[in-house]
Amino acid sequence: MAALKRIIDLSNKDTQQAWEDVRNDATDTNWILLTYDDNGEVILCGKGSSGLNEMKKKLRDNQIYVGVIRVRAVDDFGSQRAKFVYINYVGINVPTLRAARASMHKRDFERFFHGYHIQIHADSQEELSEDNIIALLQACAGAHKPQAYKFS
Repeated sequence: MAALKRIIDLSNKDTQQAWEDVRNDATDTNWILLTYDDNGEVILCGKGSSGLNEMKKKLRDNQIYVGVIRVRAVDDFGSQRAKFVYINYVGINVPTLRAARASMHKRDFERFFHGYHIQIHADSQEELSEDNIIALLQACAGAHKPQAYKFS
């Protein structure tokens, strides 16, 4: 596996379109996941419309991923609001030096995935459970807390 690049390129049209689709309530796409290829370049790993469990199937413990999932906050009045969860996943089998090098790209990814509501930094899929995400969303919900969250 090649060393990660110092500067990452997030200008790929497929990557940009996938992120626009996640942000667009009119599309079914509700998650995007980026990773590094064997040459250390950032690539689109996947996107989908079936929510968190579909996205988690892409995760491997020897890889680094960055992405966003759109979750729907639902209240008793019938209101549904999109909430965006930024995910930084560093698998437990990723070498420490590779993970440290990837941390150089944190700001670039955060700028690219602008407008998210919460961040999750995880090294296991258990940390990406619906219950954990709901707890984090509820903690930042303010006075008008939703009654439920939809993940797909």
